[in-house]
Amino acid sequence: MSARERPLGESEIWLEGAPRAARVPGERLAVVLCYPAAYPLGMSNLGFHSALAAFLQQDGVRCERAFLDPGREGRSLESGAPLSSFDVVAFSTSFEPDFLALASLLDAGGVPLWADGRATDDPFVVMGGICAGLNPEPVAPFLDAVLVGDAPALVPAFVDALAGGSSEGRAATLERLARLPGVYVPSLYGVERDARGRVTGFTACSGAPLPVVGAWGSPRPVVSHVLSDDAYFRNTFLVELYRGCGRGCRFCAAGHVYRQRRAHPAAEIEEAVRAALPHTRRVGLVTAALADHPEIRGLLRTLRDMGAEVSISSVRADSVDRELAGLLIDSGVRTVTIAPETGAEDLRRIIGKPTTDAAVIEAARWLGEAGARRLKLYFMVGLPGERDDDVDAISGLVKEARGEFTGGRPGARVSVSASAFVPKPRTPFQWARMADEGAIRSAIRRLRRDLEGRLGVEFTSVGPREASREAVLARAGRELAPAIAAAAIDGVPWKAALRRAGIDPVEAGRARDEDEILPWEIVDVGVSKSKLLASYREARSLIDERKGGTTSPTRPPP
Repeated sequence: MSARERPLGESEIWLEGAPRAARVPGERLAVVLCYPAAYPLGMSNLGFHSALAAFLQQDGVRCERAFLDPGREGRSLESGAPLSSFDVVAFSTSFEPDFLALASLLDAGGVPLWADGRATDDPFVVMGGICAGLNPEPVAPFLDAVLVGDAPALVPAFVDALAGGSSEGRAATLERLARLPGVYVPSLYGVERDARGRVTGFTACSGAPLPVVGAWGSPRPVVSHVLSDDAYFRNTFLVELYRGCGRGCRFCAAGHVYRQRRAHPAAEIEEAVRAALPHTRRVGLVTAALADHPEIRGLLRTLRDMGAEVSISSVRADSVDRELAGLLIDSGVRTVTIAPETGAEDLRRIIGKPTTDAAVIEAARWLGEAGARRLKLYFMVGLPGERDDDVDAISGLVKEARGEFTGGRPGARVSVSASAFVPKPRTPFQWARMADEGAIRSAIRRLRRDLEGRLGVEFTSVGPREASREAVLARAGRELAPAIAAAAIDGVPWKAALRRAGIDPVEAGRARDEDEILPWEIVDVGVSKSKLLASYREARSLIDERKGGTTSPTRPPP
């Protein structure tokens, strides 16, 4: 068998100190942790690693893994057992399209899809990850419980409660789970709606709390526990540098859900990296705001001196100077991602990311002079308040940044990615309208023409259909579950599945009323609705000012 043909997981290295359990004598609970995407993506996701470690650290718990890989759907990686044979089927969800894969995996694994159709011997199906805190409602009818918050803060009590209720009936066990901090049991809650189908209120029974308040707490950096040649970040040790983000960009869910900021001490990060270096030199620093870490420059010097080859997720343009650029490249970084989001400065102020064009261009120059090989630039189209000339301005900004970055260097490359803005729960733009597919398609077509045709840069984009689907999944309630089931299991095309469920995608993409009760408010993740609304109103005021003509100049296309 060649290296390429080896079974998934055969190349894995479990790091020293990483909890690992196979068959546990006298086991209390058998758990299969599912990532609703392919193995390479799952094993490159720190949230999945955190959940895996949390389960394996519990006495008497056997935890296997499952992914959405061809020929293996519905079975665990370790033993090949079907999902239906486990006590708990747990999902770690990071993106709304994961909801369809969640349904598909349950069906492939022989687990009844609808929670109210499960018998006493069926597994308990639970979901965690950031989607559990953003909006679990579209898949709530499929779930016995939702774990809202951080795995280290949730899993120990969850395991004890579930294992301790093995002699009780299913309903009594669910009531026991609902009393735990951060555990949402959808079957104990009702959703009231008006004639238009909009939420008017919630009800709770059996003493279940309303709303369900998330449980947070992960005092040490989240790290990789397993290295794999088959992971998307091949043989890379990932370590969380900074928990949360204080920037508060109006479109960013992670920047609001994780507003409790904490920079992990450099000494803890260095300790974790030192333990991994005997197995790999590749170290990925994961954070929403790299340069916001107060010790980042000293940390990069230390990692460089330790012999680590560092990679980073992204860096804000306004935090890059000559010193930081040099440190990044000296530490092994070869590709740097910057996300200007749009080509117009005043539109950046509207979306809460007031980075100047000059900062983007200067960052490109510093990185190019330091020796970076590739610069990735991320943009969005369909933003609130966007005009046609904002889309055209992206090309002008890319042209200038490309010139400064490449500087005539052979092999230096610039790539551009464009995606559609999707209104996300827990953000100031959760009330905003989703742009229609035609406008998104037109904007992407113009960018492709200008960037590929005139500038010769690499260009990728997320299509309007995918973005429209994500927007529906992000803000819907329980009414969407039948459409998810039809699309994921019966193979019904998405829009046909929506029609079958009586859902109008145009209505789903509409702007929400400010006084409207939103489906995800059944869960409280500590984000102040009044503060979000104040920020949204400020953005709308800036949009009105812009319409009045008080705008900054827009650079012409190349």
